[in-house]
Order: sequence, then structure tokens, then C-alpha cells
Amino acid sequence: MHNLYHKLLTAWRFLTSRAFAASFLFTAMAVMMISMASLINTICINDEGKTLMLRTTEQDPYTLLEENGIVTLSTDVVRFTGIEGGYGEINITRSFPVTVTADNHTQTLYVTHGTVQDVLSQLDIEYDSNDLLTPDPEKTLEENEEIVLQRVDYVTRSEEIVIPYEVETKPSPLLQNGRTITLQSGSDGTKVLSYMQRTVDGQVEEEELVGEAVTKAPVTQKLLVGANVPVSPLDFDVETDANGVPLSYSRVLTDQVATGYNMRRSNVRGASGQKLSAGYVAVRADEIPYGTRLYIASADGSFVYGYAIAADTGTGLVQGAVDVDLYYDTYIESCLNGRQLVNIYILD
Repeated sequence: MHNLYHKLLTAWRFLTSRAFAASFLFTAMAVMMISMASLINTICINDEGKTLMLRTTEQDPYTLLEENGIVTLSTDVVRFTGIEGGYGEINITRSFPVTVTADNHTQTLYVTHGTVQDVLSQLDIEYDSNDLLTPDPEKTLEENEEIVLQRVDYVTRSEEIVIPYEVETKPSPLLQNGRTITLQSGSDGTKVLSYMQRTVDGQVEEEELVGEAVTKAPVTQKLLVGANVPVSPLDFDVETDANGVPLSYSRVLTDQVATGYNMRRSNVRGASGQKLSAGYVAVRADEIPYGTRLYIASADGSFVYGYAIAADTGTGLVQGAVDVDLYYDTYIESCLNGRQLVNIYILD
């Protein structure tokens, strides 16, 4: 009993001694240091080619970046691998600006990767094969990339223009020199021109005429102008004197009554079957056979019908009221002829 008491007293004195207190403090600190050492990790920060190694107990990546003065944008990508075996990595992918101009609007985006097409898809911008996109949609994006989309459209437009009428003058011995009358009034026509336009962002860059349609044909104005010329366009290449009278002919009928006529329709044929136009005349076929070549003019040369061919006949001729009926291309000319006395030179 005495020995037990003695042992307890000795133990109590040790526990309350300075040696025990120092020993306990040392042991506690050793345990704490061992515990803290087990919480320190190695963190590697990779920032676009720059590497920073840290020994820290902090495990929040954004706190670590802030503590080390590393600033990131909201568009940058920060990836933290987590800690395994006392090691972890923070990888930073920096974003860069690209500009997109389309539909008269320019905007800037920050991206970390991708192609031109990726950016357009992100912005819900669609385009077709006619549009112009620079650069190509498959191109990998670079910093400060400029993407331009131009809208190309093909549209048609129509334009109505005036077709000015032309003026034809016909010289004639039926009028005094310098005098003019209208055989046919002229009027302007119209036509519609169709153009194909190529527009880029609403601006016309090319235009091509693709069609032309006449909606109203112009009517030529025809004027009869007084001049010393024959009516007939025929020419038999017969030698003539200074007044144009043939030097060689079989006979001449003088002081013949000549009138003028016109049928007022096209493709008219005379009694001979010959199509009628200026230069073909109506005669008494029993006196002058069809097909006979003639030269007709007034005795004083003031009126010259010119070379002619017998091709038709008529009631007045049969009844002997007139000797020759001169065909004119217009009714007005036939009226202007009136009743004249002429010489008929029979060339055959």
C-alpha cells in the first residue's frame, strides 16, 4: 500500500513538472507539422506558354490565380484538373477578339478556338452560295480575325423607253421644188428593256441587258418632197438626151391623157398578173401589149413619170376616157397626179 502511494505521488509530480510540459508541447507541435505537411500540394499553372509552380494548401483555382496576380477574362477558359496525389494543374486558354461584319452591322466576339463557320453559327448568321464570305468558312480563327459577309442578290428591273419614229422623204415631180406634204404621219413606239442586276449589300455592282421587247412599233413619217426626178424607180439603161428623153424608141404617142391610181392594199396584181407598184401602168392592151417597156413624160419635161411597164388595164382605158393610168404607191400621190397630158415612148 505504501509502495503504491509512493508511485502515484511520483507520477503526479512528473506530470506537473516543466519537463513534462515541454515534452508534451514538442510532441503536439510535431504532430501538427506532420499534419500540415500532408495538406500542402503542388499546383502547376499553365498560362499560354507561361508556367508557375506553387506549393500551397489552397485548393480553389480562382483564389490561387487572384493571389498570384493572374487576371482572366470571363471569355477565357480556366480548367482545373483537381488534386490527385498532392499534385494539380490549372490550364488557362486565353480568348482573343474577332470581328464579324454582316448585314450592315459589325460586332466583336472573344473566342478561344474554332473556325469562321463556328462564329457565324454562334451568331445565327446564315448565307447562301451567292453571298461573298471572307475568309473561307473552314479557316481556323486567329487573333483579330476580320470576318466579312457580303449579301449578293440578283434582281431584275424593267425600263420602258421611247423608240423615236423615223422620217422618210420621197422626192416627187408631183410637187414644186421645196414643197412638202405628209404622206403618212409618224408616231413614236415603245419598248421594254429587261436588266439583270447583281447587288452586293444592296448596292448595284453589275447590270446586264437580258431582254428587249417592243410593245408598240414606231410608225415612220413619210414626206413627199418636190423635186425634178422621175416617179418610177425602173431603169432600162436606155441612152437619153439632155432632157432625159430616150434617143431610141419604136414609136411615140403624143398628147396622151394620163391619170393616176392606187389600190390602197398591198400585194395587188394587175390584169397581166404582175404585182403593181410605181413604174407599172395600166394601158389599152390591144394597143400596148402587157410587158411593153415605156417611157412617160410631159412634152415640156415638167412632169416625168419615167420608165414603165404595161401591166394592167381599167374601165376608163377600155372606154377611151384616158390613154394611160399611172400607178402610185400612195393614194395621195395618185390624187396629186390629177389629169395630165404626156408623151408615151414605146421602147420595144
